Amino acid sequence: MKSLKSYVLLALLLMAGGVTQAQTDLDALMAVRGEYFFSIQIQQPEEAVQLTRLCSIDKMEGDRLICYANAEQYQQLLAKGYRPTLLTPPSMQEEYAMWDGSNREAYDWDAYPTYEAYQDMMKRYAEDYPERCTYIDWGTLASGRKLMFCRFNNGEPDGKPKFLYTSTIHGDELTGMMLMLRLIDELCTSDDPRILNLIDQLDIFISPCTNPDGTYHGGNNTVYGARRNNANDADLNRNYPDFDDGPHPDGREYQPETLMMMELAEQYLFTMAANYHGGAELLNYPWDTYQPLHPDDDWWKLVCHEYADLTHEHDTVYMSDFNNGIVNGYVWFPIYGSRQDYMNYYAQCREVTIECSFSHAPNPSLMPMYWTYNHESMLRYMEQCLYGIHGTVTDSVTGEPLKADVTIYSHDHHGSAVSSHLPAGDYHRPIKGGTYEVTFSCEGYYPKTFTLTVGDGETLVQDVQLVPEGYGVEEDGPSTGSGALVVYPNPTNGVLSVETHGRASLPPQTYRITNLMGQTLLTGKITAETQQIDVSALPEGMYFITFAGKTQKFVVR
Repeated sequence: MKSLKSYVLLALLLMAGGVTQAQTDLDALMAVRGEYFFSIQIQQPEEAVQLTRLCSIDKMEGDRLICYANAEQYQQLLAKGYRPTLLTPPSMQEEYAMWDGSNREAYDWDAYPTYEAYQDMMKRYAEDYPERCTYIDWGTLASGRKLMFCRFNNGEPDGKPKFLYTSTIHGDELTGMMLMLRLIDELCTSDDPRILNLIDQLDIFISPCTNPDGTYHGGNNTVYGARRNNANDADLNRNYPDFDDGPHPDGREYQPETLMMMELAEQYLFTMAANYHGGAELLNYPWDTYQPLHPDDDWWKLVCHEYADLTHEHDTVYMSDFNNGIVNGYVWFPIYGSRQDYMNYYAQCREVTIECSFSHAPNPSLMPMYWTYNHESMLRYMEQCLYGIHGTVTDSVTGEPLKADVTIYSHDHHGSAVSSHLPAGDYHRPIKGGTYEVTFSCEGYYPKTFTLTVGDGETLVQDVQLVPEGYGVEEDGPSTGSGALVVYPNPTNGVLSVETHGRASLPPQTYRITNLMGQTLLTGKITAETQQIDVSALPEGMYFITFAGKTQKFVVR
Protein backbone atom coordinates (compact mmCIF):
# COMPACT_ATOMS: atom_id res chain seq x y z
CA MET A 1 0.00 0.00 0.00
CA LYS A 2 1.39 3.39 -0.97
CA SER A 3 1.63 6.10 1.65
CA LEU A 4 -0.68 9.11 1.80
CA LYS A 5 2.37 11.29 1.13
CA SER A 6 2.87 9.52 -2.22
CA TYR A 7 -0.72 10.22 -3.19
CA VAL A 8 -0.47 13.89 -2.24
CA LEU A 9 2.73 14.40 -4.23
CA LEU A 10 1.25 12.73 -7.30
CA ALA A 11 -1.97 14.70 -6.99
CA LEU A 12 0.00 17.97 -6.92
CA LEU A 13 1.39 17.11 -10.34
CA LEU A 14 -2.08 17.60 -11.79
CA MET A 15 -1.69 21.34 -11.35
CA ALA A 16 1.19 21.48 -13.84
CA GLY A 17 1.02 21.65 -17.64
CA GLY A 18 -1.96 21.31 -20.02
CA VAL A 19 -4.42 18.55 -20.72
CA THR A 20 -1.81 16.12 -22.03
CA GLN A 21 0.40 16.66 -19.00
CA ALA A 22 -2.58 16.30 -16.68
CA GLN A 23 -3.52 12.97 -18.27
CA THR A 24 0.06 11.77 -17.94
CA ASP A 25 0.12 12.75 -14.29
CA LEU A 26 -3.21 11.09 -13.65
CA ASP A 27 -1.93 7.94 -15.30
CA ALA A 28 1.03 7.94 -12.92
CA LEU A 29 -1.25 8.57 -9.96
CA MET A 30 -3.57 5.73 -10.87
CA ALA A 31 -0.73 3.34 -11.57
CA VAL A 32 0.35 3.89 -7.97
CA ARG A 33 -3.21 3.38 -6.70
CA GLY A 34 -3.82 0.32 -8.87
CA GLU A 35 -7.24 1.72 -9.80
CA TYR A 36 -8.23 3.89 -12.77
CA PHE A 37 -11.11 6.38 -12.84
CA PHE A 38 -12.14 7.71 -16.25
CA SER A 39 -14.86 8.58 -18.73
CA ILE A 40 -15.55 7.00 -22.12
CA GLN A 41 -17.67 8.46 -24.91
CA ILE A 42 -20.09 6.01 -26.51
CA GLN A 43 -22.03 6.27 -29.75
CA GLN A 44 -25.00 4.07 -28.77
CA PRO A 45 -26.38 3.14 -25.33
CA GLU A 46 -25.94 -0.53 -26.31
CA GLU A 47 -22.17 -0.08 -26.02
CA ALA A 48 -22.62 -0.18 -22.26
CA VAL A 49 -23.48 -3.88 -22.57
CA GLN A 50 -20.00 -4.57 -23.96
CA LEU A 51 -18.13 -2.14 -21.73
CA THR A 52 -19.68 -3.45 -18.52
CA ARG A 53 -17.74 -6.68 -19.14
CA LEU A 54 -14.45 -4.81 -19.47
CA CYS A 55 -14.68 -2.42 -16.53
CA SER A 56 -16.98 -1.24 -13.73
CA ILE A 57 -19.46 1.34 -14.96
CA ASP A 58 -20.21 3.81 -12.20
CA LYS A 59 -22.90 5.78 -14.01
CA MET A 60 -24.09 6.94 -17.42
CA GLU A 61 -24.27 10.64 -18.28
CA GLY A 62 -25.84 10.97 -21.71
CA ASP A 63 -23.30 9.60 -24.18
CA ARG A 64 -20.58 9.40 -21.53
CA LEU A 65 -19.83 6.55 -19.17
CA ILE A 66 -18.02 7.14 -15.88
CA CYS A 67 -16.03 4.03 -15.07
CA TYR A 68 -13.48 2.34 -12.84
CA ALA A 69 -10.98 -0.34 -13.76
CA ASN A 70 -8.11 -2.12 -12.09
CA ALA A 71 -4.75 -2.11 -13.87
CA GLU A 72 -5.43 -5.31 -15.81
CA GLN A 73 -8.87 -4.17 -16.97
CA TYR A 74 -7.50 -0.78 -18.02
CA GLN A 75 -4.84 -2.34 -20.20
CA GLN A 76 -7.50 -4.52 -21.83
CA LEU A 77 -9.53 -1.42 -22.65
CA LEU A 78 -6.52 0.21 -24.28
CA ALA A 79 -5.74 -2.96 -26.22
CA LYS A 80 -9.27 -2.93 -27.64
CA GLY A 81 -8.79 0.59 -28.94
CA TYR A 82 -10.64 2.59 -26.29
CA ARG A 83 -9.14 5.94 -25.30
CA PRO A 84 -10.47 6.78 -21.86
CA THR A 85 -10.21 10.28 -20.40
CA LEU A 86 -8.70 9.97 -16.95
CA LEU A 87 -10.42 11.84 -14.11
CA THR A 88 -9.31 12.78 -10.63
CA PRO A 89 -10.50 10.01 -8.28
CA PRO A 90 -13.49 11.15 -6.21
CA SER A 91 -11.75 10.50 -2.90
CA MET A 92 -8.78 12.68 -3.92
CA GLN A 93 -10.63 15.81 -4.94
CA GLU A 94 -10.55 17.16 -1.40
CA GLU A 95 -9.01 16.08 1.89
CA TYR A 96 -11.09 16.31 5.03
CA ALA A 97 -10.26 16.43 8.72
CA MET A 98 -11.19 13.13 10.34
CA TRP A 99 -12.91 12.41 13.64
CA ASP A 100 -10.76 10.26 15.92
CA GLY A 101 -13.55 9.19 18.26
CA SER A 102 -12.74 11.64 21.06
CA ASN A 103 -15.33 13.94 22.68
CA ARG A 104 -18.12 11.74 21.38
CA GLU A 105 -20.83 13.83 23.03
CA ALA A 106 -19.94 16.80 20.83
CA TYR A 107 -19.77 14.78 17.60
CA ASP A 108 -22.35 16.20 15.19
CA TRP A 109 -22.13 13.63 12.36
CA ASP A 110 -20.19 16.11 10.25
CA ALA A 111 -16.81 14.35 9.99
CA TYR A 112 -15.78 10.95 8.69
CA PRO A 113 -14.50 8.64 11.44
CA THR A 114 -11.09 7.03 11.40
CA TYR A 115 -11.17 3.25 11.21
CA GLU A 116 -10.43 2.95 14.93
CA ALA A 117 -13.21 5.42 15.75
CA TYR A 118 -15.62 3.50 13.51
CA GLN A 119 -14.79 0.19 15.17
CA ASP A 120 -15.04 1.71 18.64
CA MET A 121 -18.47 3.18 17.85
CA MET A 122 -19.82 -0.18 16.70
CA LYS A 123 -18.57 -1.95 19.82
CA ARG A 124 -19.62 0.76 22.27
CA TYR A 125 -23.19 0.94 21.03
CA ALA A 126 -23.59 -2.72 21.99
CA GLU A 127 -21.84 -2.15 25.31
CA ASP A 128 -23.92 0.91 26.17
CA TYR A 129 -27.30 -0.42 24.96
CA PRO A 130 -27.17 -4.20 25.43
CA GLU A 131 -30.95 -4.47 25.77
CA ARG A 132 -31.30 -3.33 22.14
CA CYS A 133 -28.01 -3.79 20.32
CA THR A 134 -25.58 -6.65 19.76
CA TYR A 135 -22.17 -6.21 18.14
CA ILE A 136 -21.28 -8.83 15.52
CA ASP A 137 -17.71 -9.32 14.31
CA TRP A 138 -18.55 -11.22 11.13
CA GLY A 139 -14.98 -11.71 9.90
CA THR A 140 -11.48 -10.29 9.74
CA LEU A 141 -9.72 -9.45 6.47
CA ALA A 142 -6.02 -9.98 5.81
CA SER A 143 -5.47 -6.30 6.67
CA GLY A 144 -6.89 -6.86 10.14
CA ARG A 145 -9.96 -4.77 9.36
CA LYS A 146 -13.35 -6.29 10.10
CA LEU A 147 -16.83 -6.64 8.66
CA MET A 148 -18.91 -5.41 11.56
CA PHE A 149 -22.65 -5.38 12.23
CA CYS A 150 -24.94 -3.99 14.87
CA ARG A 151 -28.01 -6.17 15.39
CA PHE A 152 -31.24 -4.83 16.90
CA ASN A 153 -34.23 -6.66 18.38
CA ASN A 154 -36.09 -6.92 21.65
CA GLY A 155 -34.23 -10.04 22.70
CA GLU A 156 -36.63 -12.39 20.89
CA PRO A 157 -35.51 -12.51 17.23
CA ASP A 158 -37.18 -15.79 16.21
CA GLY A 159 -40.38 -15.67 14.21
CA LYS A 160 -39.84 -12.12 12.94
CA PRO A 161 -38.85 -10.67 9.57
CA LYS A 162 -35.12 -10.08 9.30
CA PHE A 163 -33.99 -6.80 7.79
CA LEU A 164 -30.54 -5.82 6.46
CA TYR A 165 -29.05 -2.36 5.83
CA THR A 166 -25.49 -2.12 4.47
CA SER A 167 -23.36 0.48 2.76
CA THR A 168 -20.05 1.23 1.11
CA ILE A 169 -19.49 -2.01 -0.80
CA HIS A 170 -17.53 0.44 -2.95
CA GLY A 171 -15.00 1.85 -0.55
CA ASP A 172 -15.04 5.45 -1.82
CA GLU A 173 -18.83 5.87 -1.58
CA LEU A 174 -19.14 7.30 1.90
CA THR A 175 -22.52 8.99 2.36
CA GLY A 176 -24.35 5.75 3.10
CA MET A 177 -21.77 4.82 5.72
CA MET A 178 -22.60 7.97 7.63
CA LEU A 179 -26.36 7.39 7.27
CA MET A 180 -25.96 3.88 8.67
CA LEU A 181 -23.92 5.03 11.67
CA ARG A 182 -26.48 7.67 12.52
CA LEU A 183 -29.33 5.19 12.15
CA ILE A 184 -27.54 2.84 14.56
CA ASP A 185 -27.31 5.72 17.01
CA GLU A 186 -31.03 6.44 16.68
CA LEU A 187 -32.02 2.80 17.15
CA CYS A 188 -29.92 2.71 20.31
CA THR A 189 -30.97 6.00 21.88
CA SER A 190 -34.45 6.95 20.70
CA ASP A 191 -37.59 6.34 22.76
CA ASP A 192 -39.88 7.25 19.85
CA PRO A 193 -42.68 4.61 19.81
CA ARG A 194 -42.06 4.16 16.10
CA ILE A 195 -38.41 3.21 16.71
CA LEU A 196 -39.36 0.93 19.59
CA ASN A 197 -41.94 -0.79 17.39
CA LEU A 198 -39.31 -1.50 14.72
CA ILE A 199 -37.05 -3.05 17.34
CA ASP A 200 -39.94 -5.12 18.71
CA GLN A 201 -41.28 -6.33 15.36
CA LEU A 202 -38.08 -6.83 13.33
CA ASP A 203 -34.66 -8.42 13.63
CA ILE A 204 -32.41 -5.69 12.17
CA PHE A 205 -28.80 -5.96 10.97
CA ILE A 206 -26.76 -2.89 9.95
CA SER A 207 -23.21 -2.79 8.55
CA PRO A 208 -22.07 0.75 7.64
CA CYS A 209 -18.95 -0.31 5.71
CA THR A 210 -18.69 -3.66 3.90
CA ASN A 211 -15.43 -2.76 2.13
CA PRO A 212 -13.22 -1.27 4.86
CA ASP A 213 -10.03 -2.00 2.93
CA GLY A 214 -11.31 0.18 0.10
CA THR A 215 -12.50 2.97 2.38
CA TYR A 216 -9.28 3.15 4.39
CA HIS A 217 -6.94 2.35 1.50
CA GLY A 218 -4.93 5.49 2.31
CA GLY A 219 -4.53 4.45 5.95
CA ASN A 220 -6.75 3.99 8.98
CA ASN A 221 -6.65 7.69 9.80
CA THR A 222 -8.00 9.03 6.51
CA VAL A 223 -10.52 8.43 3.74
CA TYR A 224 -8.37 10.45 1.34
CA GLY A 225 -7.30 7.99 -1.34
CA ALA A 226 -10.23 5.64 -0.71
CA ARG A 227 -10.75 3.17 -3.55
CA ARG A 228 -13.81 1.58 -5.10
CA ASN A 229 -12.26 -1.90 -5.14
CA ASN A 230 -11.09 -4.06 -2.27
CA ALA A 231 -7.49 -4.85 -1.40
CA ASN A 232 -7.36 -7.47 -4.18
CA ASP A 233 -8.43 -4.97 -6.88
CA ALA A 234 -11.87 -6.56 -7.17
CA ASP A 235 -15.16 -4.71 -7.54
CA LEU A 236 -17.23 -6.41 -4.84
CA ASN A 237 -20.47 -5.48 -6.58
CA ARG A 238 -19.49 -7.58 -9.61
CA ASN A 239 -18.23 -10.57 -7.61
CA TYR A 240 -21.44 -12.47 -6.77
CA PRO A 241 -22.97 -15.49 -8.52
CA ASP A 242 -25.22 -14.35 -11.34
CA PHE A 243 -28.24 -16.43 -12.36
CA ASP A 244 -28.04 -15.19 -15.94
CA ASP A 245 -24.28 -14.84 -16.38
CA GLY A 246 -22.77 -17.71 -14.40
CA PRO A 247 -21.15 -18.27 -11.00
CA HIS A 248 -18.15 -15.99 -11.63
CA PRO A 249 -19.26 -13.23 -14.01
CA ASP A 250 -16.16 -11.14 -13.31
CA GLY A 251 -13.83 -14.10 -13.92
CA ARG A 252 -12.47 -13.89 -10.38
CA GLU A 253 -12.69 -16.09 -7.32
CA TYR A 254 -15.11 -15.00 -4.64
CA GLN A 255 -13.48 -12.39 -2.46
CA PRO A 256 -13.35 -12.72 1.35
CA GLU A 257 -15.93 -9.95 1.71
CA THR A 258 -18.22 -11.69 -0.79
CA LEU A 259 -17.96 -15.03 0.98
CA MET A 260 -18.73 -13.39 4.31
CA MET A 261 -21.86 -11.71 2.94
CA MET A 262 -23.07 -14.90 1.23
CA GLU A 263 -22.61 -16.78 4.51
CA LEU A 264 -24.61 -14.08 6.30
CA ALA A 265 -27.43 -14.32 3.74
CA GLU A 266 -27.52 -18.11 4.06
CA GLN A 267 -27.55 -18.12 7.84
CA TYR A 268 -30.12 -15.32 8.22
CA LEU A 269 -32.77 -15.42 5.51
CA PHE A 270 -33.49 -11.70 5.25
CA THR A 271 -36.94 -10.59 4.17
CA MET A 272 -35.77 -7.19 2.90
CA ALA A 273 -32.50 -5.31 2.50
CA ALA A 274 -30.95 -2.21 0.97
CA ASN A 275 -27.37 -1.48 0.00
CA TYR A 276 -26.31 2.20 -0.08
CA HIS A 277 -24.06 3.54 -2.84
CA GLY A 278 -22.88 6.93 -4.10
CA GLY A 279 -22.35 8.55 -7.49
CA ALA A 280 -26.03 9.15 -8.28
CA GLU A 281 -29.29 9.97 -6.49
CA LEU A 282 -31.92 7.31 -7.17
CA LEU A 283 -33.17 3.84 -6.27
CA ASN A 284 -32.02 1.08 -8.61
CA TYR A 285 -34.29 -1.97 -8.37
CA PRO A 286 -33.89 -5.51 -9.86
CA TRP A 287 -32.76 -6.80 -12.14
CA ASP A 288 -29.23 -5.56 -12.97
CA THR A 289 -28.31 -8.55 -15.13
CA TYR A 290 -31.55 -9.44 -16.85
CA GLN A 291 -33.92 -7.49 -19.09
CA PRO A 292 -37.22 -9.28 -18.26
CA LEU A 293 -38.91 -7.77 -15.23
CA HIS A 294 -38.74 -9.10 -11.69
CA PRO A 295 -41.96 -10.93 -10.67
CA ASP A 296 -42.51 -8.24 -8.03
CA ASP A 297 -41.84 -5.32 -10.39
CA ASP A 298 -45.06 -3.54 -9.33
CA TRP A 299 -44.11 -3.88 -5.67
CA TRP A 300 -40.61 -2.60 -6.36
CA LYS A 301 -42.00 0.49 -8.07
CA LEU A 302 -44.34 1.08 -5.13
CA VAL A 303 -41.69 0.94 -2.40
CA CYS A 304 -39.03 2.76 -4.43
CA HIS A 305 -41.40 5.61 -5.29
CA GLU A 306 -42.36 5.83 -1.63
CA TYR A 307 -38.70 6.23 -0.67
CA ALA A 308 -37.93 8.82 -3.36
CA ASP A 309 -41.20 10.73 -2.89
CA LEU A 310 -40.53 11.18 0.83
CA THR A 311 -37.13 12.74 0.11
CA HIS A 312 -38.89 15.26 -2.16
CA GLU A 313 -40.62 16.71 0.90
CA HIS A 314 -37.20 18.20 1.70
CA ASP A 315 -35.76 18.82 -1.79
CA THR A 316 -37.66 18.24 -5.03
CA VAL A 317 -34.43 18.00 -7.03
CA TYR A 318 -32.92 15.26 -4.87
CA MET A 319 -33.67 11.78 -6.25
CA SER A 320 -35.55 13.14 -9.26
CA ASP A 321 -33.73 11.48 -12.21
CA PHE A 322 -35.26 8.86 -14.50
CA ASN A 323 -38.77 7.93 -13.30
CA ASN A 324 -38.87 10.56 -10.56
CA GLY A 325 -36.01 8.97 -8.65
CA ILE A 326 -36.27 5.27 -9.48
CA VAL A 327 -34.90 3.12 -12.30
CA ASN A 328 -34.74 -0.54 -13.26
CA GLY A 329 -31.10 -1.60 -13.02
CA TYR A 330 -30.85 -3.14 -16.48
CA VAL A 331 -32.54 -0.12 -18.06
CA TRP A 332 -30.00 2.20 -16.43
CA PHE A 333 -27.03 0.08 -17.49
CA PRO A 334 -26.55 -3.67 -17.13
CA ILE A 335 -24.05 -5.11 -14.70
CA TYR A 336 -23.28 -8.73 -13.86
CA GLY A 337 -22.59 -10.24 -10.45
CA SER A 338 -24.29 -7.56 -8.34
CA ARG A 339 -25.14 -8.22 -4.73
CA GLN A 340 -28.67 -6.97 -5.33
CA ASP A 341 -29.37 -9.67 -7.91
CA TYR A 342 -27.70 -12.32 -5.75
CA MET A 343 -29.87 -11.48 -2.75
CA ASN A 344 -33.09 -11.38 -4.78
CA TYR A 345 -32.48 -14.58 -6.75
CA TYR A 346 -30.55 -16.84 -4.38
CA ALA A 347 -31.38 -15.59 -0.88
CA GLN A 348 -35.19 -15.04 -0.90
CA CYS A 349 -34.55 -11.38 -0.06
CA ARG A 350 -35.95 -8.17 -1.55
CA GLU A 351 -32.84 -6.00 -1.80
CA VAL A 352 -32.60 -2.62 -3.53
CA THR A 353 -29.62 -0.40 -4.37
CA ILE A 354 -29.96 3.14 -3.01
CA GLU A 355 -27.71 5.76 -4.62
CA CYS A 356 -27.82 8.51 -2.01
CA SER A 357 -25.43 11.26 -3.24
CA PHE A 358 -24.00 12.40 -6.57
CA SER A 359 -20.64 12.91 -4.89
CA HIS A 360 -18.96 9.71 -3.81
CA ALA A 361 -17.28 11.42 -0.88
CA PRO A 362 -19.12 14.68 -0.15
CA ASN A 363 -17.81 17.25 2.26
CA PRO A 364 -18.82 15.65 5.57
CA SER A 365 -20.36 18.94 6.69
CA LEU A 366 -23.24 17.99 4.33
CA MET A 367 -24.00 14.74 6.17
CA PRO A 368 -26.73 16.27 8.41
CA MET A 369 -28.47 17.39 5.21
CA TYR A 370 -28.36 13.89 3.70
CA TRP A 371 -29.70 12.50 6.97
CA THR A 372 -32.65 14.92 6.82
CA TYR A 373 -33.36 13.92 3.23
CA ASN A 374 -33.24 10.16 3.85
CA HIS A 375 -34.33 9.67 7.46
CA GLU A 376 -38.08 9.25 6.96
CA SER A 377 -37.53 7.14 3.84
CA MET A 378 -35.18 4.81 5.68
CA LEU A 379 -37.75 4.16 8.40
CA ARG A 380 -40.61 3.67 5.93
CA TYR A 381 -38.57 1.19 3.90
CA MET A 382 -37.95 -0.83 7.07
CA GLU A 383 -41.66 -0.75 7.88
CA GLN A 384 -42.46 -2.23 4.44
CA CYS A 385 -40.90 -5.42 5.84
CA LEU A 386 -43.96 -5.77 8.07
CA TYR A 387 -46.53 -5.61 5.26
CA GLY A 388 -47.70 -8.33 2.87
CA ILE A 389 -48.45 -11.95 3.76
CA HIS A 390 -46.97 -13.45 6.93
CA GLY A 391 -47.52 -16.45 9.19
CA THR A 392 -46.20 -19.79 10.38
CA VAL A 393 -46.25 -23.29 8.90
CA THR A 394 -46.53 -26.19 11.33
CA ASP A 395 -47.22 -29.93 11.46
CA SER A 396 -50.96 -30.42 12.02
CA VAL A 397 -50.32 -33.39 14.31
CA THR A 398 -47.35 -32.38 16.43
CA GLY A 399 -47.47 -28.60 16.09
CA GLU A 400 -43.78 -28.60 15.23
CA PRO A 401 -42.62 -25.78 12.92
CA LEU A 402 -41.83 -26.72 9.32
CA LYS A 403 -39.51 -25.44 6.64
CA ALA A 404 -41.99 -25.22 3.77
CA ASP A 405 -42.04 -23.67 0.31
CA VAL A 406 -44.42 -20.73 -0.08
CA THR A 407 -45.24 -20.23 -3.76
CA ILE A 408 -47.64 -17.86 -5.49
CA TYR A 409 -49.34 -19.37 -8.54
CA SER A 410 -48.77 -17.60 -11.89
CA HIS A 411 -46.52 -15.10 -10.15
CA ASP A 412 -43.35 -16.53 -8.66
CA HIS A 413 -40.30 -17.30 -10.78
CA HIS A 414 -36.56 -16.51 -10.81
CA GLY A 415 -36.13 -16.99 -7.07
CA SER A 416 -39.06 -14.86 -5.94
CA ALA A 417 -40.76 -17.64 -3.92
CA VAL A 418 -39.93 -17.77 -0.22
CA SER A 419 -39.90 -20.46 2.45
CA SER A 420 -40.75 -20.67 6.10
CA HIS A 421 -37.77 -20.60 8.43
CA LEU A 422 -36.73 -22.69 11.36
CA PRO A 423 -36.74 -22.62 14.34
CA ALA A 424 -40.15 -20.85 14.36
CA GLY A 425 -41.59 -21.94 11.00
CA ASP A 426 -42.29 -18.30 10.10
CA TYR A 427 -42.56 -16.97 6.56
CA HIS A 428 -42.73 -13.38 5.28
CA ARG A 429 -43.81 -12.31 1.80
CA PRO A 430 -43.84 -8.60 0.92
CA ILE A 431 -46.03 -8.15 -2.15
CA LYS A 432 -48.08 -5.61 -4.06
CA GLY A 433 -51.71 -5.44 -2.96
CA GLY A 434 -53.93 -7.98 -4.74
CA THR A 435 -55.47 -11.45 -4.62
CA TYR A 436 -53.15 -14.43 -4.91
CA GLU A 437 -53.25 -18.24 -4.86
CA VAL A 438 -50.60 -19.23 -2.34
CA THR A 439 -49.48 -22.86 -2.02
CA PHE A 440 -47.63 -24.21 1.02
CA SER A 441 -45.73 -27.44 0.40
CA CYS A 442 -43.23 -29.49 2.34
CA GLU A 443 -41.72 -32.89 1.64
CA GLY A 444 -43.68 -35.56 3.45
CA TYR A 445 -46.85 -33.44 3.75
CA TYR A 446 -49.91 -32.80 1.65
CA PRO A 447 -49.77 -29.31 0.12
CA LYS A 448 -52.39 -26.66 0.82
CA THR A 449 -53.47 -23.76 -1.38
CA PHE A 450 -55.23 -20.61 -0.16
CA THR A 451 -56.70 -17.66 -2.03
CA LEU A 452 -55.47 -14.62 -0.11
CA THR A 453 -56.20 -10.91 -0.54
CA VAL A 454 -53.97 -8.19 0.90
CA GLY A 455 -53.79 -4.44 0.32
CA ASP A 456 -50.83 -2.10 -0.06
CA GLY A 457 -49.52 -1.16 3.37
CA GLU A 458 -51.52 -3.97 4.99
CA THR A 459 -50.50 -7.11 6.85
CA LEU A 460 -52.29 -10.42 6.35
CA VAL A 461 -51.45 -13.25 8.77
CA GLN A 462 -52.13 -16.74 7.40
CA ASP A 463 -50.96 -19.55 9.65
CA VAL A 464 -50.91 -22.96 7.98
CA GLN A 465 -51.01 -26.51 9.31
CA LEU A 466 -49.83 -29.19 6.89
CA VAL A 467 -51.05 -32.78 7.25
CA PRO A 468 -48.40 -35.53 7.10
CA GLU A 469 -48.79 -37.90 4.17
CA GLY A 470 -50.64 -41.06 5.17
CA TYR A 471 -51.72 -39.64 8.53
CA GLY A 472 -55.04 -41.10 9.80
CA VAL A 473 -55.20 -43.95 7.25
CA GLU A 474 -56.72 -47.06 8.81
CA GLU A 475 -54.99 -50.37 8.16
CA ASP A 476 -57.94 -51.87 6.27
CA GLY A 477 -59.10 -48.65 4.64
CA PRO A 478 -59.10 -47.87 0.95
CA SER A 479 -55.49 -46.68 0.93
CA THR A 480 -53.69 -49.48 2.77
CA GLY A 481 -54.13 -53.21 3.31
CA SER A 482 -57.18 -54.78 1.68
CA GLY A 483 -58.47 -52.43 -0.97
CA ALA A 484 -55.32 -50.30 -0.91
CA LEU A 485 -54.75 -47.83 -3.69
CA VAL A 486 -51.60 -48.56 -5.71
CA VAL A 487 -50.30 -46.25 -8.45
CA TYR A 488 -47.68 -47.69 -10.80
CA PRO A 489 -45.23 -47.46 -12.44
CA ASN A 490 -43.90 -44.70 -10.27
CA PRO A 491 -42.07 -42.86 -11.79
CA THR A 492 -44.04 -43.17 -15.02
CA ASN A 493 -43.19 -42.02 -18.53
CA GLY A 494 -46.75 -41.47 -19.70
CA VAL A 495 -49.23 -44.18 -18.64
CA LEU A 496 -50.34 -44.57 -15.04
CA SER A 497 -52.09 -47.69 -13.73
CA VAL A 498 -54.31 -47.58 -10.66
CA GLU A 499 -55.04 -50.82 -8.81
CA THR A 500 -57.07 -51.59 -5.70
CA HIS A 501 -55.76 -54.68 -3.95
CA GLY A 502 -58.08 -57.21 -2.38
CA ARG A 503 -61.28 -56.26 -4.16
CA ALA A 504 -62.60 -57.50 -7.48
CA SER A 505 -64.21 -54.17 -8.10
CA LEU A 506 -65.21 -50.91 -6.52
CA PRO A 507 -68.13 -48.61 -7.13
CA PRO A 508 -67.18 -45.99 -9.73
CA GLN A 509 -64.57 -43.72 -8.20
CA THR A 510 -63.59 -40.25 -9.39
CA TYR A 511 -59.90 -39.45 -9.46
CA ARG A 512 -58.27 -36.03 -9.51
CA ILE A 513 -54.67 -35.24 -10.44
CA THR A 514 -53.14 -32.02 -9.10
CA ASN A 515 -49.73 -30.36 -9.26
CA LEU A 516 -47.64 -28.92 -6.43
CA MET A 517 -49.59 -25.68 -6.69
CA GLY A 518 -52.83 -27.52 -5.90
CA GLN A 519 -54.21 -26.96 -9.41
CA THR A 520 -56.43 -29.68 -10.84
CA LEU A 521 -54.93 -30.92 -14.11
CA LEU A 522 -56.89 -34.10 -14.88
CA THR A 523 -60.09 -35.75 -13.64
CA GLY A 524 -61.88 -38.97 -14.55
CA LYS A 525 -63.48 -42.14 -13.21
CA ILE A 526 -62.19 -45.60 -12.36
CA THR A 527 -64.77 -48.35 -12.66
CA ALA A 528 -62.73 -51.58 -12.65
CA GLU A 529 -60.01 -53.15 -10.51
CA THR A 530 -57.27 -51.87 -12.78
CA GLN A 531 -57.50 -48.70 -14.78
CA GLN A 532 -54.93 -46.97 -16.96
CA ILE A 533 -54.71 -43.17 -17.05
CA ASP A 534 -52.91 -41.29 -19.82
CA VAL A 535 -50.64 -38.69 -18.17
CA SER A 536 -48.31 -38.20 -21.15
CA ALA A 537 -49.43 -34.59 -21.53
CA LEU A 538 -48.06 -33.69 -18.11
CA PRO A 539 -44.58 -32.10 -17.93
CA GLU A 540 -41.89 -33.85 -15.95
CA GLY A 541 -42.35 -33.40 -12.21
CA MET A 542 -44.19 -34.55 -9.11
CA TYR A 543 -48.01 -34.80 -8.95
CA PHE A 544 -50.75 -36.00 -6.63
CA ILE A 545 -53.65 -38.34 -7.45
CA THR A 546 -56.66 -38.37 -5.15
CA PHE A 547 -58.83 -41.49 -5.32
CA ALA A 548 -61.32 -42.99 -2.88
CA GLY A 549 -60.73 -40.08 -0.53
CA LYS A 550 -56.95 -40.66 -0.29
CA THR A 551 -53.98 -39.03 -1.98
CA GLN A 552 -50.74 -40.50 -3.32
CA LYS A 553 -47.70 -38.94 -4.97
CA PHE A 554 -46.35 -39.96 -8.36
CA VAL A 555 -43.63 -38.68 -10.64
CA VAL A 556 -43.68 -38.16 -14.40
CA ARG A 557 -40.36 -38.51 -16.22
